Amino acid sequence: MAKALGGTQHIHQTTTKATTLQTIWALRFTIGLGIILCALISLVGTSWDIQWHLFVGRDRTLIPPHLMMLTGITLGGLLALTAVCVETMVVRRKPQLAQYSTQFAGMFYSSLGTYIAGFAALDAAIAFPLDSYWHSLYGIDVALWTPFHVMILVGMGSMPLGAAYMLRSAGQLAQIGGHRRSEQLSKIFTCIALGLVLSIFTILLSDALTLTNYLNLIVFKVNLYPLLGGLLTAFIFMAAQTAVRSRFAATTVILVYIVMAVLFTLFVPPATSYLVGVEHLQYRRALNAFAFVSILAVRLWPVLPILLAPCFDLLLNQARRHKWSWRRLHWSSALLCLVACIPMTVFQLNAALVVANRSGLLGSLLALLLGLVGTYVGTTLGRQTGEIIQQGDAQ
Repeated sequence: MAKALGGTQHIHQTTTKATTLQTIWALRFTIGLGIILCALISLVGTSWDIQWHLFVGRDRTLIPPHLMMLTGITLGGLLALTAVCVETMVVRRKPQLAQYSTQFAGMFYSSLGTYIAGFAALDAAIAFPLDSYWHSLYGIDVALWTPFHVMILVGMGSMPLGAAYMLRSAGQLAQIGGHRRSEQLSKIFTCIALGLVLSIFTILLSDALTLTNYLNLIVFKVNLYPLLGGLLTAFIFMAAQTAVRSRFAATTVILVYIVMAVLFTLFVPPATSYLVGVEHLQYRRALNAFAFVSILAVRLWPVLPILLAPCFDLLLNQARRHKWSWRRLHWSSALLCLVACIPMTVFQLNAALVVANRSGLLGSLLALLLGLVGTYVGTTLGRQTGEIIQQGDAQ
């Protein structure tokens, strides 16, 4: 009888552990989805803000586009803080669950992605008042490569990166509990989160095409777009493929990218026109057709990554099928991603020719070489990041 009672107690402990583990992965999954939504709100607000600055100007700090950006950032930070607090309480009651969490400061337990998302939101929130002070010192500008614009966008872009880690970690815990459908959903939403990372950081690429941001080497000028575009695209595509190991990971990422462009087009132009009327302002100049399009979607959104994504998936699937060495896969991916080094947008299909004309032959060749460096480094970092995301928090 003692043996029977001991067996019953063991079953009860196992069931309790499984239930608590389910609580943790459900918490991470829910908070991860919430942070994705917050990043989406901030991204749409950023698109609206760019449209407002270019076509209207900036009349005060707390304009609606800024409020929309701040709302997404603030809510994302609060969600991350909530996840840390709740998971810490759960682990303190059930210390055996600490192996599924990452400890911080010797007293907090949560997914590594939660900390990333929380610190990213804090970074972006701190940058806002600093950016306002910058404008009060140096006036209004529409450049993106100012210190605090970069700080805001890096914070915003790191939020969904943290969410990707949280969601993949939740999927791994769900798999331990036998919830295969939830594990598959975590892969899909991980790709969606990485699609938002690509979309947010893409905003920074546009300033690489402005004449003031060329690398001036006296004899010739070098454009930095190939370096940055190759680095970003290779990083995201390789991270997605490594993290979820799906046949269509990069394609899923780029579908999110396309959906963002459509969302900008549907929301931003009418929202800008409405706000201009409410604020009793007027556009800086006659916009004609530009009044009905999102400037971010048609002039700043590169189109070649859209064509590259399915090719990248085909390459990775071929490599897995034939068991390529990592060296061969690495160089093949880096060379393929050189396509992303060519600047081209919907309204600037000849952007590459303009850049080549400004740079000259030597400058163009050096820019292409820098692009290869960017794709090589991006592939390396993407694989490392994807492996960390794929492993989750289990120790």
